[in-house]
Amino acid sequence: MTEVSGLTFPGNKVAALRAFTIADPGPTEVQIAVKASGICGSDLHSYDSDSGLRAFGADDPRVLGGPRTGRLLIGGHEPAGIVHAVGEEVRDFAVGDRVLAYHILGCGNCLNCRRGYPVVCTSGERAAYGGERDGGHSPLLNVEQRSLIAIPEELSFVDGAMIACGAGTAYSAILKSGVTAGSRLLVTGLGPVGLAVTQIASDMGVEVIGSDLNTERASGARKHGLHHALAQSTGDAATAEIMELTNGLGVEAAIDCTGASSARTLCIEASATFGRAIFVGVGRQPLSFDPTVQVITKMLTIRGSWVSSQAQMQELTSVLARRDLHPEALVSETFTLDEGPDAYNKFAGGASGKMVFTW
Repeated sequence: MTEVSGLTFPGNKVAALRAFTIADPGPTEVQIAVKASGICGSDLHSYDSDSGLRAFGADDPRVLGGPRTGRLLIGGHEPAGIVHAVGEEVRDFAVGDRVLAYHILGCGNCLNCRRGYPVVCTSGERAAYGGERDGGHSPLLNVEQRSLIAIPEELSFVDGAMIACGAGTAYSAILKSGVTAGSRLLVTGLGPVGLAVTQIASDMGVEVIGSDLNTERASGARKHGLHHALAQSTGDAATAEIMELTNGLGVEAAIDCTGASSARTLCIEASATFGRAIFVGVGRQPLSFDPTVQVITKMLTIRGSWVSSQAQMQELTSVLARRDLHPEALVSETFTLDEGPDAYNKFAGGASGKMVFTW
């Protein structure tokens, strides 16, 4: 048992450090000494809510639909660090190993888990670190060994934290898009995930066209491999600009990282015949389009992409190491955990860029 400070979301736009007792790892668990833990936009769902981030109470609201009533949980679902201790049944990892944690713990037995996608585990046992279990905004974190992915020596712990969510999400979307060297790819939204798509895809030899409401962010993306920043982020003018860049053909693939209906519409309209539109950004806005004209006669493929499989995330660590490619370059600011409340206040206030806690 070890006493630590962990960053919590008690509710109503507050992040607060609280004292926690971290138990020794269970038989199949690994305890990580966290070295980097990313701040993600999805954290804001807990940060903004009335009840914050809490464990399920005695009357499990996953069944009953009520608010969480248990103790406050430690936030953060993008952890990377060094193995500090291992449970008695752990065989694949040892003290001193460099690791990141895939942030969704599935049951391991359902069909989706066996496919490598615990993010869509169909069991009631599904739990996220920093969601239904304590997360990485703490010096120590206990995870099940099946959640771990080794980090090559060539990559930093911040690289690992980026892979654990944003860069892993980006890589999976790129694979689904089917782009290859010489393809033209539209990326709508140049936040952390969109920049990771840009960085990885351009390294593959893909010509990347990007759009973002923030023109400064779009311009700054050039240093991460963006070839063309659209003058207009959405609408007919943006479509016309893409058609001019592609000699009237459109792009072979488009990846939306915003969740906004206007950006998704642009992905559909700007895609070439036989193109692929991949929706990554999470948004609840309704989308209206003409299936006959925009999908059927174009023979367009529309796919959703949520995080990645564990195999894709593991593969990405090798790809980045071999290519000397570092998603850490996308990080705009780092903070100590003691600066956590101010970091989340700044992040929730609309600060652009990627923020990471480091130890």
